[in-house]
Amino acid sequence: MTTPGSEACTGSVLFTDLVGFTEFNDAVGDAQAVEVLDRQTLLAAEALNGQDDARLVKELGDGLMLWFGTANAAVDAALHLMGSVESARQRGAFPLAIRMGVHHGEALTRGDDVVGATINIGARVADLAGPGELLVSDVALNAMETEDRDVLHCASVGPVRVKGVREPVWLQRVSR
Repeated sequence: MTTPGSEACTGSVLFTDLVGFTEFNDAVGDAQAVEVLDRQTLLAAEALNGQDDARLVKELGDGLMLWFGTANAAVDAALHLMGSVESARQRGAFPLAIRMGVHHGEALTRGDDVVGATINIGARVADLAGPGELLVSDVALNAMETEDRDVLHCASVGPVRVKGVREPVWLQRVSR
């Protein structure tokens, strides 16, 4: 049973996480830490620019949850955001590395939120990524259009057990 106003949807979720944020916050204080969170949100908004059916769903501590109508849009935005963060880090304008995870499937809208197993798996995928790394489930890669998938560099991580999920999730480390 779904709650009134909830609606089934299919798409891709992207989770971000700032690596070492807690230690950074402890070292520099709340005001500077919030500035970094604001910068991450701004860079994510830039990555969403021009993406149809894409939005920032919510901020989650030092991470973000974004929703996309297609896996192509999610992976493209993730790579754009990764590039922006890395470029800012090299210029000394962003102090932390980012890690991200993308998963694709069915979910339910709940007000402005998106919930369900797809979301849970996406969060777990991001948790497994290392600093400066984008992990994408095979489900998401298979949902992409072939010509977009063919320009990506994918390195198999293999099947991974994720907390709370019975079946292993096949993952790829993705870059351009």
